[in-house]
Amino acid sequence: MRIAFFGTPEPAVPYLDALVDAGHEVVAVVTQPDRPAGRGREPRPSPVKQRALGLVLPVLTPEDARDPEFVAAIAQVSPELGVVVAYGEILGRSLLELPPHGLVNVHYSLLPQLRGAAPVHGALLQGLERTGVTVQYMARKLDAGDILLQREIEIGEDDNRGTLMERLTTIGVPALREAVRLLETGSAPRVPQDHERATYVGRVETGDCRIDWSRPADGIRRLVRACTPWPGAWCLLSGQRVKVQDVSVVQNVLREEGRAGRIVELPTGGGPIVLAGEGALQIRALQPAGKRSMSGEEFLRGARLARGDSFD
Repeated sequence: MRIAFFGTPEPAVPYLDALVDAGHEVVAVVTQPDRPAGRGREPRPSPVKQRALGLVLPVLTPEDARDPEFVAAIAQVSPELGVVVAYGEILGRSLLELPPHGLVNVHYSLLPQLRGAAPVHGALLQGLERTGVTVQYMARKLDAGDILLQREIEIGEDDNRGTLMERLTTIGVPALREAVRLLETGSAPRVPQDHERATYVGRVETGDCRIDWSRPADGIRRLVRACTPWPGAWCLLSGQRVKVQDVSVVQNVLREEGRAGRIVELPTGGGPIVLAGEGALQIRALQPAGKRSMSGEEFLRGARLARGDSFD
């Protein structure tokens, strides 16, 4: 099948590879324009662009995917299907209606649950036990298209945003292959979503991942998992930002006087134990400002902390 592929970040690369490996003709790869990155802020191509160039595939990097000139360029290569995986821009009606099979999108939730930009973050933050991958027909309204197929997995107790995305990609790639096969054979189902059951999650900003130690310990742990490795759950210690990368809820900690965020124990062989609004947490891994990631135990060996010091 002649396919136009739309994608930008590293997690989209395996989907492009899968389409090529399956023998489909990828007639265009559409990705975000080169963006400044690194210390030198030099323009850097997206991971999808880098992979497409390595595969000697035609690449388009429009500033606006709704531009009529860009839509005309896609029309010239006559795709039968468009596949969208984390492209990062809104696509207009003229593009959605261009290929005979339309456009399909791989979304990392069980739609209509967790529509929007950050479904993996949302699943972890809400403490869901299960999530999955949906291949949907794209519609003008965000993530509201008919469902072609879904695949479901359990969320592991220690999954964070990074590990859960990896696991979802593992089931998402074969799901996309199957979806394209069904479209090719004319046997693809089309199941409307129950819009009344829809939930939404917006983009995650750095400020959304600041730890509020007055929250219950379970909620803070969910935040840390949802924000790791990106953009990173964080707080302040002596006025310096610290990324908190792994925590565990600690049982049977004697509740002492003091506000949430106070360090109540500095155990040998482990990280600091910190009071939450309800319960307490042990910091198992963190990254101080300007330093590498380290275990909580290693951090304590080098930090000058005392019981009663506080994370803010």
